[in-house]
Amino acid sequence: MIESTALALARARSAAFLYSTGVESRAPEGIASLVNLALLTGRFGRPASGLFALTEHNNLQGVCDMGLLPDRLPGYGRVSDPAARAPFEQRFQAKLPATPGLAASEILSDLGGGKVHGVWLCRYDPVHTAFFGSAAGALGRCDLVVAQHLFRTETDEHADVVLPTTAFGEECVSFTSTERRIQLANQVIQPPTGPLPAWQQLTLVARALGADWNYATAGDVMKEIGSVVPFYSGAEYENLERDYGRQWPCTKDRPLGQSDIFSDGIPERGFCFVPLRTSASPGENPREFPFRLVFGNSLYYWHQNVLIQHSETLKREYRILLLDYPGGFVEINDADARELGVRDGGRIRLRGPAGTASALARVTPEVRSGAVFVPFFLPQVQNQILDPAAEAGRVVLVALEKEAA
Repeated sequence: MIESTALALARARSAAFLYSTGVESRAPEGIASLVNLALLTGRFGRPASGLFALTEHNNLQGVCDMGLLPDRLPGYGRVSDPAARAPFEQRFQAKLPATPGLAASEILSDLGGGKVHGVWLCRYDPVHTAFFGSAAGALGRCDLVVAQHLFRTETDEHADVVLPTTAFGEECVSFTSTERRIQLANQVIQPPTGPLPAWQQLTLVARALGADWNYATAGDVMKEIGSVVPFYSGAEYENLERDYGRQWPCTKDRPLGQSDIFSDGIPERGFCFVPLRTSASPGENPREFPFRLVFGNSLYYWHQNVLIQHSETLKREYRILLLDYPGGFVEINDADARELGVRDGGRIRLRGPAGTASALARVTPEVRSGAVFVPFFLPQVQNQILDPAAEAGRVVLVALEKEAA
């Protein structure tokens, strides 16, 4: 299968690589390997080809464009590059730090070595969604935690301030997809009395802290973005309202955007291969631990059903699973379940070298024999099974036992 896939990729006129960002939870080399493979088969700079991340959260591409990465500025200039910092320092009349900030994994592990004292979580529920660190433990030690979300989440239990915000359709907002398409979602209904759009809440807090923020609309925020991020300079709301949005680079001289980001040619020294370590073959599972754990996102649940529980459409589609597994599940192959005497919905115990965990079993042929799939929304299984000192991406082997009722 690997050989036939390699031949198909080499012979294809066009090919697109789509990957889940959950790959990061196994090892960073996974994504680097995909980049290398896309380069090796010549998939950059060709129509209908390229590398696309299927992110867990809506608009993750957009927030990365806006500089949410710790070592990047809005527009992807390096924080350490004086030339990249200069336009921002001139526009906002302030000096920017030349050193990268902290990654989410560092903050949610030990508050960046104790450097972080306050956290504002904007529509983010790390207690259930973060597959690194111990979000609950880190937030419990933080001096100030602000949770800003559409619904109540378990993260709220660790928050000092909970800010409700508006939902899709209750505000005018833009989203950027993984194909770089900036789309405008106009307001169609009035929100209930009380909740404000996130940008308005941030503006009010900034003003209270003495900043001169005077945005009247979300469109004003986008205009400011265009003044410092060149490839957003033509993405004003009046332009985005036409057609199906615009793909960046969307500039003043090219307001219709570009479907091909490399239409002017691939930049010199734009890409390079990344050397990777050669991993040893995992070989046969030892008899003591015959199953391999696989962690990832569930097809049926979105992180403990925080959103499904508030959507009548989703509840209709997934009502059976919600009733059968109200606290979540781990998935095992039906043949393995028969051999173990485990019934669907029965409780099983997972036993590994570093600990044990208990969960309900979902028996399904969707998981291959010899594997156990654990959704990210069951952090207790990860915390109890995984060795905190183990290397990321290491194969985790366990034994399964039917748990007595």
